[in-house]
Amino acid sequence: MTQRLSIRPLALMVALLFGGVPVLAESGQTTTSAQPPAGLLWNRTGLPAVFPLQIKTPPGPDYHLTLIDTQTGEAALAAYIEGGAFFRVLVPPGTFHLRFATGTEWQGEDVLFGQGEATHRFELRRALTFETRGLGTKAGHIVTLTPGTSDEITRAARKDQFICQSFRPGFASPARSPLDRRADQGPRGKGDLIDGEPMFHEPLARPRHDVRSRYCG
Repeated sequence: MTQRLSIRPLALMVALLFGGVPVLAESGQTTTSAQPPAGLLWNRTGLPAVFPLQIKTPPGPDYHLTLIDTQTGEAALAAYIEGGAFFRVLVPPGTFHLRFATGTEWQGEDVLFGQGEATHRFELRRALTFETRGLGTKAGHIVTLTPGTSDEITRAARKDQFICQSFRPGFASPARSPLDRRADQGPRGKGDLIDGEPMFHEPLARPRHDVRSRYCG
């Protein structure tokens, strides 16, 4: 009497014989991705990120932040925030809407913290502008997120934050006189100068400008 093997058990047997491990997918199963480190994820503007943005969040779930360019409607920058931890990132110049997503288990940038109610999304009503003001002052913002009774963010407060730059002139080395270095002709001794004797001197030092930056607001 012959036995007929179905295709599925036969495939399983072949996989075990050759060292393979069959993977069975379950419908509706979620896959948790490795949580990214807090900070900048990407900057797609091609512009230097030099303006400060500080986000204060309550302890609990983490946050995914996306800056949306108000002129193009495109995503300009993304960052990951650990709930309750200090967070500051430098962003490029421009005016952006701040779009947040929050949750407990990171699933990757495609679905963020999961589908449906697993990811809570919200956006600040007011767009924020990052620009240079005056001479060497980079204007940014501090945003404080406050949860309501249901632990969802219901209020956001904003205030300015600045990086001030100061310019200080200086010299790489003190300026030297052409007579500081003379030819040494042996018996005459160092420092004796004869008419027509070549003088050796170093070029005068060029002034430099030191730029120092500090948070000033």
